[in-house]
Amino acid sequence: MEIDRTWLDAAVAARAAHTAFPLPEPADMSAAYAMQSAYAARVAAQKGGVSGYKLAVNSPRLMAHFGVGEPAWARIFRDETHLSGQRLPRACFGDLFIEPELAAILGPGVEGLAGPVDRDGALALIERYHGAIELVDANGAAMASMALTQAVALNVFNAGIVLGEAGQKPATLDIATLKVTQSVDGVVVGETTGTPPQDPVEAVRFAVNAVLSAGAALSPGMVIMCGTHLPMRRIAPTETEVAVEMSGLGRIAFSLTD
Repeated sequence: MEIDRTWLDAAVAARAAHTAFPLPEPADMSAAYAMQSAYAARVAAQKGGVSGYKLAVNSPRLMAHFGVGEPAWARIFRDETHLSGQRLPRACFGDLFIEPELAAILGPGVEGLAGPVDRDGALALIERYHGAIELVDANGAAMASMALTQAVALNVFNAGIVLGEAGQKPATLDIATLKVTQSVDGVVVGETTGTPPQDPVEAVRFAVNAVLSAGAALSPGMVIMCGTHLPMRRIAPTETEVAVEMSGLGRIAFSLTD
């Protein structure tokens, strides 16, 4: 598919400047992913490459809302993959939202993987799980009202992730009792237990197969973000400290600096 170079140049420039994105108009989801690939390649060249992938719209409720039968996926960039405790300049974001998620870290079995995997195959690829926070920045775009194809073309507005230090092997993680508590400036703003958008192993299976089908790269150490456990929350310009506690996975936190 030939990509509109004018749109591509403007979209990459808008991301860098934190100004309004020129919304694309993909004909269908296939066109949306072709546009995402071109857009992400340009951003990745500026951001140290791709460090993993995120899933979006992977709960039954959201798939029904958008009228799709499978999740969406997008790239995560290396220079925007942060460790818990970091101080991030507020100027790096235009309109920041957060989502608490499980991050699956891929192990050595992914190297050279060529064909699709089933559930057992996906489970074997997961080295460990970490708690994480996804950073989302649509620079003021009305995400809730736009077409899913538009969001997919713009990499579902991923602006990075924050990874927790503690990890657990898949066999020791009890997703049904996983408690997630989200705080902003020391105030609890969300809490839930046992509410992943989908089984994280199934999330990894879908992501790995989608990435392979698209001809994108997978390598050991890459991250798969498995979807949010709480509704996306906007961070106000006056808010500074963000923290998520996940039972068995510890605290994941970052702060914003002016």
